[in-house]
Amino acid sequence: MGVIQSLAAILRNIDMRIRLILVTILLWTIISCKTDRAVVGKYRSNFAEIGFFMTVIDLKPDSTFHYVFSGDLTHTELDGTYKYANRILYLKFNKLKEDFKPLVFGTKENPDTILNFLDWQNSHSYDLKKKKDIEYHLKYRINGDKLKSYHIDKDRIVRKARYYTDRKRYILFGPSYQMRRWYLKKIN
Repeated sequence: MGVIQSLAAILRNIDMRIRLILVTILLWTIISCKTDRAVVGKYRSNFAEIGFFMTVIDLKPDSTFHYVFSGDLTHTELDGTYKYANRILYLKFNKLKEDFKPLVFGTKENPDTILNFLDWQNSHSYDLKKKKDIEYHLKYRINGDKLKSYHIDKDRIVRKARYYTDRKRYILFGPSYQMRRWYLKKIN
């Protein structure tokens, strides 16, 4: 309590403009002292995109993560490491794009089609990118307890996605979807 009282006494003796500058600097210092521990946790999509697809990312304290993307006949589970810099989260999978296994293949002895779902679901098709000496496959912007995804091809944040509802746009006809804000919400 003594520190606060002495700061208040000093501020009373200073000019109003200087007082405003000092208070602003103090507030910015307090706001910028947020620790990175707030990033650790489990994040999930706030709704099923296009009515099917959900993303879950579990960020662990040892800078590793578990990524699950599932939806209509698709289920991908991958592990990797993450880096956090300037409110941006960079995810790099342990497997590379070259390790991608095709879903359908045949053999020389047996030209019939064989479905190999286990190998296919544990692979991805993301290119390895590099920005400021950080290699990554996916990038997210951290905003409080939300992760906002960056578009894979364009370096822009995905703001909205299709959300299917039971309501029709018009009384009897029209599509039953709306564009809604999309992000990953921290669930624990």
